[in-house]
Amino acid sequence: MASQDETKSSKPESTSTQPQPTRRPATSAAGFPNPFDFSAMSSLLSEPSVKEMAEQIAKDPAFTQMAEQLQKSIQTTSQESGGPAHPQMDPQKYMSSMQQLLQNPQFVTMAERLGTALLQDPVMSKMVDNLTNPEHRQQLEERMARMKEDPSLKQILDEIETGGPTAMMKYWNNPEVLQKIGRAMNVGPTGGEGSAAASSEAQEEANAEAEEEDGYEDESLLHHAASVGDAEVLKKALEDGVDKDEEDSEGRRALHFACGYGEVKCAQILLEAGAAVDALDKNKNTALHYAAGYGRKECVALLLEHGAAVTLQNLDGKSPIDVAKLNNQAEVLKLLEKDAFL
Repeated sequence: MASQDETKSSKPESTSTQPQPTRRPATSAAGFPNPFDFSAMSSLLSEPSVKEMAEQIAKDPAFTQMAEQLQKSIQTTSQESGGPAHPQMDPQKYMSSMQQLLQNPQFVTMAERLGTALLQDPVMSKMVDNLTNPEHRQQLEERMARMKEDPSLKQILDEIETGGPTAMMKYWNNPEVLQKIGRAMNVGPTGGEGSAAASSEAQEEANAEAEEEDGYEDESLLHHAASVGDAEVLKKALEDGVDKDEEDSEGRRALHFACGYGEVKCAQILLEAGAAVDALDKNKNTALHYAAGYGRKECVALLLEHGAAVTLQNLDGKSPIDVAKLNNQAEVLKLLEKDAFL
């Protein structure tokens, strides 16, 4: 999402269904997110609360033992076969380590939180589907094989195989490497090292599917454009008759997404097109709740200029002012309080 706002990536309190800002996803030639953009997962794991739990889990003896066993297995298998390493752990030791790890409350909490976030985020949900769906397995294996033939990725993959968790975490925190891997895994041509292996035929199939499900894609396209700040696509969608107040399954509209991700220009376009400034999602959050929680000062100012209500309460009984206070958004709070006393 809006890269200039990555410093405020944690989810605001009392606004549990708000979109979580992440790095702007890689897109295919058709303009849709790359389902294999691993940088989105990196941002999710960088959320302060999740990161803190991960650090606690890393200190768990059961986790350390399992990681060491896995790394030794990879190294031993690689040396014996002289080829790509495939983990071969003792099943009994693995199950014992897993049972101990599942007794760690931080691990269980982090797993549940990550699972919920993955299901809520359409980009991450699509990536998980591509990684787990049997229909995509062969295609995934073919891409992995091509990645190992790519000179720019071979050294990285070799280091991960031999260096284990330490090397993996090193590259997990490198957005350029993650995006390069994402491009290499992509279905459609996105440019870069991995795109030579991409199939234009696959892209044509994706376009055909989009035409078949025109109504659904119009809705998702509008929300996606508002989320990533693609003003031109947003304008085109509105000109083509897409409902400016179309809701997703959580009742969120394009204005919610634009303000949650700090995309001021898109928010301006939507408001000028007549989007409802105080529209509520299913948790009664307005776009102002979203902007206030994430500290999107410019979006807050824009919404106030268009008459957004400062006192509306969500299902938790919190107004945008309350949400700004909960999330220590001092600059935003000044704007809201000033408006409230006018």
